[in-house]
Amino acid sequence: MSWLPSTPEQLELCARRALTHIEVLASNIGARPSGSSAERQALDYVSGLLTGWGYEVQREAVAFAPTPPLNLPYLLGAIALGVAGWVSGEFPWLALALPFFFMILPQWSRWWVQNRKPTHSSENLLAKLDGKRSEPPVLLFCAHIDTARAVPLHHPWLLHLYCRTLDILQRFAWMIFALALLKAWGWPVAPGFLYSVAALGSLGGLWLAGLQLIPSPAEELAHSPGANDNASGVGVLLAVAEELATQTPLPLPIAFLFTTAEESGLYGGRDFVQAHPEWAKTTRVVCVDMVGKGEVLYYVAKEGLFNPLYTDRELQQAFLVANPSLQPLWHTLRSGDYAPFCQAGFRAISLESGGKSLSDWSYHTVFDTVEQINPEMLKKVIKTLSAFLEQSRAG
Repeated sequence: MSWLPSTPEQLELCARRALTHIEVLASNIGARPSGSSAERQALDYVSGLLTGWGYEVQREAVAFAPTPPLNLPYLLGAIALGVAGWVSGEFPWLALALPFFFMILPQWSRWWVQNRKPTHSSENLLAKLDGKRSEPPVLLFCAHIDTARAVPLHHPWLLHLYCRTLDILQRFAWMIFALALLKAWGWPVAPGFLYSVAALGSLGGLWLAGLQLIPSPAEELAHSPGANDNASGVGVLLAVAEELATQTPLPLPIAFLFTTAEESGLYGGRDFVQAHPEWAKTTRVVCVDMVGKGEVLYYVAKEGLFNPLYTDRELQQAFLVANPSLQPLWHTLRSGDYAPFCQAGFRAISLESGGKSLSDWSYHTVFDTVEQINPEMLKKVIKTLSAFLEQSRAG
């Protein structure tokens, strides 16, 4: 007998349950910043459901630093881009280093965000179906429950531009680099062309600085409602948890982890691996993050341009067997809860959905609402997890 729904009718019902959970989290509760009363309400909602299904639920304290209103690395990047074209004659090294600086900027920003001193507290929620079993679970499914600070833009056209910001600015940086290199080689460059490229760099720097300095206009618009990021992951795992609760006893121990402060710097995931280092030897981790939009289901293969972090290759192959249409995803601009697990030696992977271009204008905005959710993608994710669980049971 299959652990999870396999027929179209069963998948439809399971996806409908997941969508109901997404509506509660994103619409009824709304934005869920780490440590807020709304996040506590969401944790209580998830805890109440899991307890009612027979899970043993425990909460683990997490210390975190809230998302800073100003991202210092990106502000420095804005200043460098704004002035590099104008001072390339006096300081050619700045123009020559500029594109490489922008290549490392996302990783530097993540490091800076994740290494701030914790000043606030919240909780992770861990649920086991058989709490009497003391050994670590063989499978741990993970989704973060908190939501991000919203981008301070509210016009779709500006948000589409925001999605391409780093791509565009990287091109400006290479243009400044190329002109500085030509000047260093003694090639004549028309002054008008130099001024035009320098002006483009200044405009790009002003745009990037403005994104850091413009505040949200009102408190209710300060954070994203997070339907896709990440009520979708929580909703899918709740639907899976409900189905598994009817299949007891399970042939292998499974647990569910709902983390806090992922958006603030992966604090929930990092605290969890520090509290359970012995789990790294036996527990495989499947993170489910932003799985409610688009037409393509991805698995995260690696993260970062320099010294990249790889997810577990055996899990990659297992999920490709479960769903051969899965596509690999290389994160160069952002991270997720899979990262602290991989860094701590866990066998971990993450699922994520999106369009073919992976450009999502509603990401981290007030427009990340339930209306954006694609029920067909929810069914695809649940079907993939079902096939993976069947494969794990057989193995």
